[in-house]
Amino acid sequence: MLYPTAGSRLYIADAPVETPGALPASGWVEIGEAEAIGMVGAQWDTEEAVYVDCEEGNPQLETVKSLERRPAWQIILGNDPEDTGQAILWSASRSRAHYPFRLVFPGDAHWRGWFGLVTGLFEVFDTANSIMKLQADVLPTSETFRSEDA
Repeated sequence: MLYPTAGSRLYIADAPVETPGALPASGWVEIGEAEAIGMVGAQWDTEEAVYVDCEEGNPQLETVKSLERRPAWQIILGNDPEDTGQAILWSASRSRAHYPFRLVFPGDAHWRGWFGLVTGLFEVFDTANSIMKLQADVLPTSETFRSEDA
């Protein structure tokens, strides 16, 4: 099944959590004016190990996964100071707490959710004939929860 992203809605919980756990059932506030919703996932660091092949005595190089990382997730928004979701995003940028996030695909049947730390929030002025943007950098602090897995 293919998931269109046009028309997706991005949410943040109205309150932070001390430590990531289960996503809240309610208290979601839409973050308005989403223009680019980035990517969420994981990547691995790798380590190389040299060992000697016992039968032939030749050194062998093997690469293994070592440490899983969750790269920062970047979203771009049209800057709307009256948007409640963006106001919570500003609060999250000043907080050390984890905030739940949720991305709902068109049709409301499928979604992704995760906890994250808002590590950066910037007003982006771009070109002189453009509108002011807001760029949020969110570092995921949990696995990505998927509606298909529930």
